[in-house]
Amino acid sequence: MAAGRPGERAGHRSSRAGSAKTPSGGTAAPEKPNLLTADGVRTAVAAVKAASGGAKVTGFVVYADYAVAEALVKGSTKRYDRYVYRGGDVAVREGPGGTAFPGTVPADLDAFAWDALPALLKRADKELGVDAPTSRYLVLTPGSTFLGSRAQAGLSVYLSDTYGVAYLTADAKGRVTAAYPRKD
Repeated sequence: MAAGRPGERAGHRSSRAGSAKTPSGGTAAPEKPNLLTADGVRTAVAAVKAASGGAKVTGFVVYADYAVAEALVKGSTKRYDRYVYRGGDVAVREGPGGTAFPGTVPADLDAFAWDALPALLKRADKELGVDAPTSRYLVLTPGSTFLGSRAQAGLSVYLSDTYGVAYLTADAKGRVTAAYPRKD
């Protein structure tokens, strides 16, 4: 009998959870999520909220295949834990994150118009001058008591390649407030 996983018959392998059979009968890798969609980011937000017990963050960064949140520790307005979401049902706590920078005003993940994300990404593709981005990501920036009129939380969409980075900023409703395109 060939060695295999416990419970497998010789020459047979069970499919892993989340895997799908290919037309040729093999097992395909689980499909990776695209978190840079309205539904994708909402799924990440829901997972972070379930794992952390709240929606307040001092930072939130979303890539196509994972998201990282600095979620406030219950009962604190400054201390945060770091959570990573890579698809599936749960975000995983990766340990204490630390203490928020002085003046940081934690942001509520439920206060953002995530439906605006596709339009923000499209506008970034059109206006930022990064023709073939190798990386794209979303950064939620919390408000700050040090920034005066810019104290409100907002979003930034970044596009980068081997030559640098360009980005645009938006308010919580998804209205673009500034663009910083590549300058050649």
